[in-house]
This record gives sequence, C-alpha cells and structure tokens, in this order.
Amino acid sequence: MNSSEHALISCLQEIKPQKIGFIELHTDLEGFCADILLDARYDLFASECLFDECTDAQAKTFLTGFVNREFNVGYGVLEQLSKLLSIRGRLISESIDPLLMTLDWNDFGSHQLFLSYLTLRDDGAVWAARLLDEVPEDFRDGLFLACYKLHSEELDRKLMVKFLQWDQEGGWAPTATGEIYALEQFIGKWINQYDYHDLEQVIRVYFKYRAAQ
Repeated sequence: MNSSEHALISCLQEIKPQKIGFIELHTDLEGFCADILLDARYDLFASECLFDECTDAQAKTFLTGFVNREFNVGYGVLEQLSKLLSIRGRLISESIDPLLMTLDWNDFGSHQLFLSYLTLRDDGAVWAARLLDEVPEDFRDGLFLACYKLHSEELDRKLMVKFLQWDQEGGWAPTATGEIYALEQFIGKWINQYDYHDLEQVIRVYFKYRAAQ
C-alpha cells in the first residue's frame, strides 16, 4: 500500500463515524485497499460528496493520487473522488489540464472519471460537447457529471440529441450500464428549464427503457 492510499484510508476511517449514510468501509478486500458502501445522498449527481469536509491539503493529496492512478480502490471511492475533482479540481490544475490534452478518451478505462473536472474550466462546455461524440458507453460518468453541473443550453441540447441518437443506433443498454439513471437526472434538471415539447422525445426514451426493466 502506498502513502497516498494510507492517507486516503485514514481519512475514510476518520469520517465514517461522522457521516450519516456512510454505511460500510472495507479495507481488507482482495485486490482493493478500500471500498465503501454509501446511501443515495452520495449518488453521482447528488450535491453531497464524501470528501466535502476534507482540508485543501487533503483534497490535493487525494486528487493527485487519483489522477496519477495511485489508488487501488473500489468504484465507489473513485466516484467520490471524481465528485471531489469537480469541486476542488483547481487545486491540481497544473496536473489535470495537461492530461486532458494527452489521454485517449475513446479508450476504455477509469480515467474517464477525470472528465468531471470540465465543470471548472471556462471552456468546459465546449470540451464536453465534443467528448459526447467520443467517450464510449458505460464510461461516461465523469462526463455526465460535468454536463450536469455546467450551465450551457447548447451543451444541454447536444446531450438531448445524443440520448436520442444512442437509442436510435441500437445496442445502447442504459439499464445495464446505469445510464438510465443519468438520463433521469438530466430530465429532472431540464424539466424546469425547457418547454415540454423540447423534452418529449427524451422523456419517451427514458420510459421506453424504464418500462422494459
């Protein structure tokens, strides 16, 4: 176990008794140094992040370890780190900005969670709109989080088109990958921003897959 993992586990052990909804912490799993079980208040699109109360020094340590792929942890921990990156990613902007330019976003891997950082970039909506055409299914969580937090009508409408396109192309399996949850969250966000006429098709797509579950 490396020093970054030790620091992360120490933090998780410290905050677990203090965090309502932090159900389980496992540090003895084969293949992982840590994994967690959280309730819905920490879901990807929920406002609360497990690391909200950590100091900037801790956040920088955790985010540096995250983008350097130093953490051999379960997906639940990685998801919370992605949320932290969307909030305090500027602490490591000197590291994450160059990564955006060099990583292959068509490739399958956990590095797609780094895309939550686009929330903090002035050109984040432009990046997100382009990457919606590139990032493969089941690896869009970081990108979806950025899209959800960014305030851009152009990006919203691009995402509406993409949901329709993924449905029409066939082979899209949102109930298996969890992307049906993302669509649900976007509809919940958009329903108070856009006319129902603009949303009718994506709402129909949502219920098409929800009804098939």
